[in-house]
Amino acid sequence: MKYQNVLLEIEGKIATITLNRPEKLNAINDAMLRELGAVLDEVRRDRDSLVVIIKGAGRSFSAGQDLSGVGSDEVMPPNPRSKAYLYDMFSTAMQNQWRWQSIFEFPKITVAQVHGYCLGAGLDLAMACRAIIATEDAVLGDPSVRMGLASPNPLWTFRVGLKKTKELLLTGKYIDGKEAERIGLVMKAVPADKLEEEMSSITEGFAKSAGIGGFDQLADFWSFSMAALDLAGLAAARRLAGNAYVLSAIQRPGRSITDRGEFNLYDVRDKKGLKAAIEERDAPFKEYFPPPQPKKR
Repeated sequence: MKYQNVLLEIEGKIATITLNRPEKLNAINDAMLRELGAVLDEVRRDRDSLVVIIKGAGRSFSAGQDLSGVGSDEVMPPNPRSKAYLYDMFSTAMQNQWRWQSIFEFPKITVAQVHGYCLGAGLDLAMACRAIIATEDAVLGDPSVRMGLASPNPLWTFRVGLKKTKELLLTGKYIDGKEAERIGLVMKAVPADKLEEEMSSITEGFAKSAGIGGFDQLADFWSFSMAALDLAGLAAARRLAGNAYVLSAIQRPGRSITDRGEFNLYDVRDKKGLKAAIEERDAPFKEYFPPPQPKKR
């Protein structure tokens, strides 16, 4: 099967999926999500690969949801004028939760290879993988909270604990790869010029260790791990996170209150363009949380 928004390469025991919208910093839209689901099904059926690398083409892993597409034919948000508005909102939110859950529960070892920006939905995707390897100058965070939206990702407290979750999600603060490694969000942060080498070493090691017991070992380990996490509350947290996101979106669709008054990202985007809208969204926070910048290459 041919894909446009993702690329697939399988070499021995390692499959590599590349997000392929480099001109958009691999911003995630509906078409990419559909293709990602299809390509993962293809990898799931492959009887040779044991490890799956997910990475981004170009300058970044993923800048998050494609905000330029919201309100267009490319991404269809629920219509607030529809009589079934709440139905559409909740069903869309749960569909997205199932998408991330299918990656989180993928029966092979998934590793996110992160460089450049890894924000919002892009970070949700990376966190759904079993491990994240990032460059030291990668930029990670969730800017959607700066529009008054609750994060739909229930994995934050499981990954970094309650204290860091509150710090990052109450502020929309960005962190670099080094800090992400320190707090346990990523498994390892490496210099940018060592990323490919480190990924090869780690994924080949995963493939060899998984190969001892093969597919049955992978299935047994992950099945019991998922059951343990569900007992710890992950299944309920996933549904609650989706519901919280919907309620925040209904109350403030694209808005956040700052000392400059009400801000609507989509209104500013339509008048001034997406770049100007994002700059205006983030401006009130830069004094307090200056964002790190990935190095240009």
